[in-house]
Formats: sequence, C-alpha cells, structure tokens
Amino acid sequence: MNIVDCKTIHNLLLRNESHHLRGIPRISSAQAPSRSNPTRSVIPNTVRNLKETASLGSVVSPIRSGIKREGGQGTTWLAMTITGGYSVNYKKLGKYLLKTLLVIFLLIQTYSCANKSIENQVKVDTSKKAEPQSEKYEAYYHFTLSRLNFFRGNFEEAIREIETAEKYDPNSAYIKYNIAVIYMSVNRFTEALDKLEESVRVNPSFAPSHTLLGKIYASSEDPEKKKRGVKELKMAIELDPNDSEAHLFLGIIETESKEYDKAEISFKRVIELIPDDERGYYFLGRLNLEKGNLVESENYYKKALRLNPVYPSALLDIAIIYEKQGKLDESENIYKELVTLFPSSFDAYVRYGNFLFRINRLSEAAIQFKKAQQLDYQNPDLKLRLGLLYLEKEEYEKAIEEFQLILFGSPEDERAKYYLALCYTQIGRYDDSLKILDQIPKNSALYNDALIQRAYLFEKMGRTDESLKMIKEALKHDPDNEQIVNYLGALYRKLNRNEEGIKLYEDFVVTHPKSELIYYSLGVSYYFIKNEDKSVLSMKKVLEINPDHADALNFIGYSYAESGKNLEEAERLVKRAIEISPNKGYMIDSLGWIYYKKGNLDKAIELLEKAAELTGDDPNIMEHLGDVYNDKGDRLKALEYYERGLELINKNQDLDEEEKELKTRLETKINVLRQKIGSNSRQGEI
Repeated sequence: MNIVDCKTIHNLLLRNESHHLRGIPRISSAQAPSRSNPTRSVIPNTVRNLKETASLGSVVSPIRSGIKREGGQGTTWLAMTITGGYSVNYKKLGKYLLKTLLVIFLLIQTYSCANKSIENQVKVDTSKKAEPQSEKYEAYYHFTLSRLNFFRGNFEEAIREIETAEKYDPNSAYIKYNIAVIYMSVNRFTEALDKLEESVRVNPSFAPSHTLLGKIYASSEDPEKKKRGVKELKMAIELDPNDSEAHLFLGIIETESKEYDKAEISFKRVIELIPDDERGYYFLGRLNLEKGNLVESENYYKKALRLNPVYPSALLDIAIIYEKQGKLDESENIYKELVTLFPSSFDAYVRYGNFLFRINRLSEAAIQFKKAQQLDYQNPDLKLRLGLLYLEKEEYEKAIEEFQLILFGSPEDERAKYYLALCYTQIGRYDDSLKILDQIPKNSALYNDALIQRAYLFEKMGRTDESLKMIKEALKHDPDNEQIVNYLGALYRKLNRNEEGIKLYEDFVVTHPKSELIYYSLGVSYYFIKNEDKSVLSMKKVLEINPDHADALNFIGYSYAESGKNLEEAERLVKRAIEISPNKGYMIDSLGWIYYKKGNLDKAIELLEKAAELTGDDPNIMEHLGDVYNDKGDRLKALEYYERGLELINKNQDLDEEEKELKTRLETKINVLRQKIGSNSRQGEI
C-alpha cells in the first residue's frame, strides 16, 4: 500500500478535503486557511461581476453570490414627492428658464424610472406648513444636477450638489436615501448608514430606505445587526409588498439560516413580481444546490439562462453541478465559454484554474492562473493560489517566490507565512521554517496548524521528546481539536507506539462520532498493526459520515485487492473514488492492481503506467509494475522497475516502517531476478 507523500496540501480556495497518496496520512498534514469572503455589494442594481463563491466544499455560504443583475444604475431611482407649486423671480428669468428646462427633462427621466409603487411608499404630511417654493425649487435643481454628475461619474460634484439639495429640503427622506447611495458608491459606508437612519426617522414609511438598511445590516456577521437587517427587510415588504429587492435579499438571508421553505416563498414572490428577471430563478437554483437537489437546481439555472444566456453566476453553478455529477467535459466546456465570453475577467480565469486544480491538471491550472495574473498582478489571493499550486507540484522555489511576494506587500499575511514555512520544511530549511511559524500568533486561525508543523519539525530534527511534549500540551488546552489529535496519533505511530495511538483515536470518536478525519486515521492505524477487518470497518464509518470520501473508497478497494477478495466490489469502489477525485496517480494504481489480481495483465500495465506518469516518484507503483511484468515473463522490464523503485526509496533518509518493508521487498526481488537473468544468460536465454 502506498504512503502519502508528506507534501500533501489542503488547498485554500480550491478544495477543502485532503488528498492522501494511497490514503494514508502523513504526520505533516496541513490545513488550509478559510476562504475569504468576497466583497458584498448592497448598492441596488450595480453591474455585477464574477466574484461568486461557487467553489466546491465552500467554507463560506455561497448563497450571497449573484445578488446583482446586469444593467445600469438608473432603474430603481424613485421620484421625489414634494407638495406645492413654484413661483419664478422674473429678474432671474434666464437662469430659471435654463434650470426649469433641465429639471423638467431630467425629472421626466427620473420619474420614468421610478418604482411604480412610490405613491404608496411616501406619505405626505399635509398638516405641515408648506415650505417656501423657492427652496423646493432649489432642492429640485441641485438634486437633478447631482443625478447628472452621478451618471457621468463625477462623484465629488454629485455629492456636493445633493448635499446642497438636502440643505434646501432637510426633511426629504428620498434625498437622504440618495445621499446614502452615492456615499456607498465612494465607500463612505458609515456616513451612508447614518444618512439612511436619518431617512427612516424623517419618514418611517419610506420603504426604499428600509430595504437598503436591511441589506446592509443583514450582510453583517454580527448576529444582532443581522436580526436588525431582517427586521428592516420585513418592514420594507410590509410598506411595499411589491418590493422585489426586499423579497430577494430576505430569501438570501433565509437560505443562509437554513429556512429553506421560507426562502423558496421569497424567491417565488420575486419571480411573480418580475418574471423576466433571471435572479429569482437563479437563487432558487442556489437554494436547491444547497439542499443537494442537483436536478432541480440545474432546471432553475437553465431557466435563468433562458432569460440571460450569458449570466455568469448560473453558468458557474451549472459547471459545479456537472463536476459533482462527474461530467467533467461538460463542466470544462462552461469554464472555456466563460473565459471566451469574458476575456478580461480575472475571476473567470481563476475559476477555470480552480477547476483544473481540483481535477489535478496542475500545469494547465497554472496557465489559467498566469492569465489571471496578467490582469491583476498584485492580487494576493492569486499569488497564494499559485504558491499552493507550485507547492503541490513540488516546485518549491517558485512557491517560495510567490509567498515572499505576498509578504512584501502584506508583511502580516499569516497564510503566506504558514505556507512559506511549509516550503522551507520541504527543502530542509528547518530553522527558517521555525522562525516563520513562531510569528503566527495564538489568536490566529492558523495557530493550531502552525503548532502541529512546529512539532513535526522538532521530530524531523531528532527532537522527538520536545515534539511529543508540545503536542500533548496543545491537546490539554484544546482537547476537541481533531487536527491535534490526528497528529498526536500519527506521532505515536511514528514512534511504534501504535496501541497508544489507536486508544487515543478510539476515545476521540466516542465523544466525536462525526469526525471522519479521526475515523480515517483510526483505519490507517489498524492497517499498520495488520488488523484488516477493523481497518475496513473504520473506513466504512468514514463513508457513513461522508459517502463521497474518495480516499476511504480507495482504501477499502485497495485493501480488498491486496487480500485478493471482493474484487468486483473493489473495482466499483475505486472507480467511484476516481470519479470523485480524477487524475490521482495512487487511485489509478489501485485500479491497476485490481486488474492485476483479476488476471488482466495488459489492462493492469496500461493503468499502472498511467499512474506512474501522474506521480513520477512513487516506489510502490514501481514495485507493482515490476510484479506485473515479472508475471508476464518480461524479467528485464520487471528488474528495471524494481531498481527504479529502490532508487526512489533510497533518496529518503527518514523511512517509516512500511517504507522499510518496501525497501526490503525490492532488494529481495532485485536479487532474485538478477540471479535468474544471470543463470539464463549463461544458458544462452533470457
């Protein structure tokens, strides 16, 4: 059975599950940092971009993505409701005539774009004394100039004019609302929020301000602010039942809180109100995707795409669905379409690169990331992706360069520090690695991972007692941390204290029955003490928790093949593992070994050579190829692979027990074959 290479990496944004070569975890396991949240825009109807959180296994809830539809800014502005007529000062007739013409023209545009329910939204208090007509006229004039400058992108002038309009009409909820919108356009969010609060104070019945307040507060990670956001959205709907934006955003929040039935009602209401708007269908698709209803989700996405054939959010999510269904060609075709449709889209190239990374086409993934880098060279997340990709490909110098570039611009970036330390570990710069890991503070999300890496480094440096002491101390402070438990058990195994490791794992799963990581490691530990039955039972527990755990599927299938039993079931399990995680050399090796056990030597060689091509440096696969060629009668070819395997394993000075056993087997097979070949040569035959 293969042993995982200690360079296994959990990718930041590309995937959350670890991938183990042959499925046996090494004790240098690393956990990826959390995905960064995309910027959440709450400005109504801004032009959307491709920054959707649609990656598989997302840590961040993906439902916020796709909130804005394509289109311009001028589709949701509401008409002002101001009472009274205007008188004209004839001494300023020329100036007022120009103003009047401008006001009439632009107000016609503003009113034509207004929400149809505005008359019900804005209640005019006729009991108040009418304000001077000239002030109302000035408010109109400066408001209109503000709008004109806003559409032209002259934001400073737009702000100056609308603030002047507010001075002439300080009790207009609508002007305050529009001030808030412009403030948000220039990232003055605190002032925008204050202005919206003023808007609802001067007119509690003005629904648009409640809607925008709801979007802002509901986007907060603060539970109390989120509650306030839901309250504001519900108030907006009460004031205006036809407010599609409020229904839409409320549905998004309900989806995030797993209130799927309520969310479905909200999204279907959006479709009733604006049936030609793709967003209602899109979010019903996201809702069903979260629920795992892939077919229903796909149907809704296709409805969204009928309304907008180049709607990137729906295209991206359908690509994800196809990938989950194993339809990799269909999925890739969508990514290719996206980079063709949006050749200047940074995110389209990144998404395509992520997909290629997930299916282990690393060189092609690097090409897409490089294209993205041409559009945004300074982007730290892209540099992190590239660094992780190079780390996965064992191109450590390139990875180091990317992580160092991140730290040059952001010296406190803990992710870059952590992965830079991993690179230094892999090239033997242990002291440099320790120095960087020591810079990761205790309040960091990466602290426990850094601590595990420090313990691993001490062990690599021969300071095993310090390593053991450090990890035990960490476990005392955080007994529920499965990463720490996993490493401690692996360290026990490294020290040939298997029973202690197994006891640690067994106790942990009693109190943490959903820990697939520890059940998996428990199965590996049973394997090392030759208890195959318990090993397979533990892996089956992993599959009860996660039926798509590719490494557990592969582990069971390979175990069956090793013992020569349940070969049909073994083939089914390993093929399923390859569907979930394609292009993994160790899994293809497992399938090749199954065919060998079934007597199909030609098919076995085909698969094993493909596995060798994908991994390049796995002595287990070399041994398997040698065995198959030996059985096929090609002793020279068998000897070639055995010797390559031994050469590879001799490069590693720090062998575990299984690697030592493999080395002994290879040496024995080489000696036997050399004797046979030498004997046959003396007899004139090979």
